[in-house]
Amino acid sequence: MNRVLLVLLIAALFAIPAAHAGMSGREVYEKVHEVRTQALNRQSEATMTLLDKGGGIRSRSLVEYSKQVGPEAYKVLVVFKTPPDLKDVGFLVHARTFSDRDLWAYFPEFKRVRRIPVSSQDDSFFGSDFSYDDFGGPPNLDEYSFSILRDEVLDGTPCHVIEVTPKVRRKYSRYVAWVAKEQWVHRKIEYYQEKELYRAGTFSDVRVIDGIPTPFAMRMENVRTGHRTELAIDSVRYHTDFPDELFSQRSLERAGK
Repeated sequence: MNRVLLVLLIAALFAIPAAHAGMSGREVYEKVHEVRTQALNRQSEATMTLLDKGGGIRSRSLVEYSKQVGPEAYKVLVVFKTPPDLKDVGFLVHARTFSDRDLWAYFPEFKRVRRIPVSSQDDSFFGSDFSYDDFGGPPNLDEYSFSILRDEVLDGTPCHVIEVTPKVRRKYSRYVAWVAKEQWVHRKIEYYQEKELYRAGTFSDVRVIDGIPTPFAMRMENVRTGHRTELAIDSVRYHTDFPDELFSQRSLERAGK
């Protein structure tokens, strides 16, 4: 009997390190980054709905194109289709690396392309509760530190809960993200300015399209004002190969035509 107990004790001692040898926060985000990079060559159409605290509703439709042009280089073009006052308004990203990118916006009313400074990447994306950065492609992971807070089941999905702190100046001081295990996509995110929660989002209806987990329903809320924005993916196509001309400033001015 003593010999059996000794064997069980030794087995338990060897099992303890394996049971607690979980992933680091950085390793979790490397998986997230991998999925986001795989999703770069795509075309998607979406409906964006803005809802204010008083019950007002505004709806928009948009199309997004993206293309990976190097190991860390990519391009993104977003064009609004409706309503009439936003028709052909566009957003263009040229990323030479994950940390070096140029952003532009085009407004047909003024017939000019305007450069968006990187310092404004956390500002509202054309009046919505999403930011320019939310549409800007994968980030440079070296510009953040990551810490696993806990594991948690969210709406039936096992998640890693990660605290992410930027090393460079951003509008937020940190955010907390619920990352779905195995799928490696955000399911929930909370942005803080010091201790105050100011923006929060959810990502649901995750479907695997061409091997890529894709949230089809996203919601972002300005916690301070109660204003929120819902983004519903109407269609998405991966593994596209658009010509570089689609991502030029001339194309931006012509609404991708």
